[in-house]
Amino acid sequence: MLINKLPLKKDLNPSKIIINFACMIILAPLHGFTDFIFRNVYSRHYEGIDVAVSPFISLTQCEKINPRKAKDVLPANNSSMPVIPQILGKEPELFIQMAHFLQDLGYDELNWNLGCPVKSIANNKRGSGMLPHPELLRSILDKIIPAIGSRLSVKIRLGYYSTDEIHQLIPVFNDYPLQNICIHPRIGIQMYEGKIQHEILQAIIGDFKHEIIYNGDINTLDDFNNIRQRYPSIKKWMIGRGVFYNPLLPQQLKEARVEINVRDSERFSLFINDLIHELRLYKSEAQTVNKMKDLWSLFSYGFDERLSVINQIIHVDNLPDMIKTINTIIETEKRLLAK
Repeated sequence: MLINKLPLKKDLNPSKIIINFACMIILAPLHGFTDFIFRNVYSRHYEGIDVAVSPFISLTQCEKINPRKAKDVLPANNSSMPVIPQILGKEPELFIQMAHFLQDLGYDELNWNLGCPVKSIANNKRGSGMLPHPELLRSILDKIIPAIGSRLSVKIRLGYYSTDEIHQLIPVFNDYPLQNICIHPRIGIQMYEGKIQHEILQAIIGDFKHEIIYNGDINTLDDFNNIRQRYPSIKKWMIGRGVFYNPLLPQQLKEARVEINVRDSERFSLFINDLIHELRLYKSEAQTVNKMKDLWSLFSYGFDERLSVINQIIHVDNLPDMIKTINTIIETEKRLLAK
């Protein structure tokens, strides 16, 4: 049985909160995963995330922006976690139009996605596909920076085809008053696989005039501690998949201890059932089932028998069976851990 909707912890204006922590944890913009439904439910059950960057809003040609386009960042949908909207695109006029629309919603900071490695996006010189073109990037910044009236941060990689590209990009970024630069130290063609290129980032980090936020492969407290030792100047950290592998991870990182119960089955069960309840407010039963299958492609990494978990989830075709299957998976894991 689904639990009743729980009250939100706080009544927040997500566009107007200023946070200053020695260690800030930022929720990464995972398209299709970290939308406002996930963010709101997560905030009811877990702690540690200070602010989220929303999954990207793609620029489209239109005379007037339909609020449905920005549904994920509408203040009415974001009462529990501060949010920075992320924009994907390369057309200055459309970027400015979207920035003004978001500013009217109350947002005073935007993030520009220059890191998405998906080929269909990169091939159109969007996301990380912009990185081999520093002069195009400069021409866009020349137009949007004076016009948007909002603080602008960017999320990048070390390049798209090669890490050589970052050396051409640094002088461009340094010429503009960016709020910060979030760096995932891979190149675009690596997608999300392969070696994190720490040596490159360590060699160039001092060349940036802006504050640097680190993003990439922080899935455990040990990962965090090892990476933090490499970058003593960094105080802000973006995590994405690790939140799904272990929802308690942000709190662990903030408190720097592993004693927090990673396998808090009761809390996780409440979280998942609340998530299903919230999804049903916005989606059909079939859409909710498919959404849970997507989410469990990441949640499953937190279970010892991951392949078994995935196999059980993907064969479910209705919501009652999905709820039953999930509860069985959690209870089975709980019994295994108790032995």
